[in-house]
Amino acid sequence: MSGLLGSTLKMLTSDSYCGLSDYLEQSYKGKKEQQAEDLKSSSTLYVGNLSFYTTEEQIHELFSKCGDVKRIIMGLDKKKHTPCGFCFVEYYTKAEAEHSMRFINGTRLDDRVIRTDWDAGFKEGRQYGRGLSGGQVRDEYRKDFDEGRGGFGKIIQQQLPKM
Repeated sequence: MSGLLGSTLKMLTSDSYCGLSDYLEQSYKGKKEQQAEDLKSSSTLYVGNLSFYTTEEQIHELFSKCGDVKRIIMGLDKKKHTPCGFCFVEYYTKAEAEHSMRFINGTRLDDRVIRTDWDAGFKEGRQYGRGLSGGQVRDEYRKDFDEGRGGFGKIIQQQLPKM
């Protein structure tokens, strides 16, 4: 392999787009070291900042551009069972998931900049929001109006006068 090609391939296999973030899943059962190992070998991604109106079909269409999607698990409000702005995307291989991290993270879907992160692997029950209102915690404290995420944050909505 030529020097230029070899160094180019090395850059593609060790770029910052595919590195692990500082976030660690709080409900992970096991030690942090094991979680880091699971993340390094995972072919599952957490996808955040989705519109509440984004469909599974839209997600599949976008993420299948990077590889064969094994399954998509939509994040649901724990109480209403309606979408709450995140999902998990499982690929068949780590390489396909890496392509997705490299090329889809930070792109727009439904007019929102989505973010992807490694996930150690979906476990039943993790598809539900963990906020007190059933959705995501971050949406409870949001002070801005975001039409794609249901308007104002849940705490602000409770303080608004009823019409």
